[in-house]
Amino acid sequence: MSLQKSSLGCLALLTASIALSGCTQEQTPDNATEQKRMATLNTQVTYLDRSMLRSGSVLTVKLSDVSKMDVKADVISEQTIELNGGPPYDVSLQYEQSKIKAGHRYSVSARIENQGQLLYISTTNNDPFAQQQTDQPYEVVVSKASATKPDVTLTNTYWKAVSFNGEAVEVKTKEPFIQFKADGTTHGFLGCNNFTGSYEISEQALTFNPLASTQKMCTEQMDVESTMSAVLDTAAEFAIKGETLTMKDAAGEVTATFQATYFN
Repeated sequence: MSLQKSSLGCLALLTASIALSGCTQEQTPDNATEQKRMATLNTQVTYLDRSMLRSGSVLTVKLSDVSKMDVKADVISEQTIELNGGPPYDVSLQYEQSKIKAGHRYSVSARIENQGQLLYISTTNNDPFAQQQTDQPYEVVVSKASATKPDVTLTNTYWKAVSFNGEAVEVKTKEPFIQFKADGTTHGFLGCNNFTGSYEISEQALTFNPLASTQKMCTEQMDVESTMSAVLDTAAEFAIKGETLTMKDAAGEVTATFQATYFN
């Protein structure tokens, strides 16, 4: 009799264990419910001035929770793209829907940088969830961060002639310019004729080897051409500040200034 009771007790315990195990399995979430529910916020970033960005500029757009005061915002989604051409720029932000909570404040921020230098930045709070959602991208306007710009490189830049010997260059047909390549070659336009050649630099020292040019005669800008030719012949030193290239002769006198110019 005792053995029978013992067997019945074990059977009851085993049955309870199986039942408990079954309940535990039923409470385990299904894989489909574990997946994060994602959403997309389409944004469009623009600026109002007509400036062209230098090559290598990048745009970073962030969606952040800015509910907490005096602490760093919680970044929900972030995207960085390299920019080509002018605005507007379209950026899609993927985010988890569960991170958007009622009563919280959110903001879309944008910044444009070049070689680590901040060029444009959004200056207002842009909450995409504070208004009714539409099919149109959420617009963010950025403003110039500062008038100060990083120094442009000598090579691979289109340098437009601005002044010769302290006098502004008067353009009647086509602007004179010069471009330097990293392989030591140079080319440009003197005012009437195109030129090609080579150059040498050592720190801030700059010299041009004899330049070859076309031999066309023009009724306009021959004075500009002769002046620019003399500037290149006597060049001994250069300096770049921001987007301005200055050339000096051996006596240290400024003979020319050029301005970096950008195109689409």
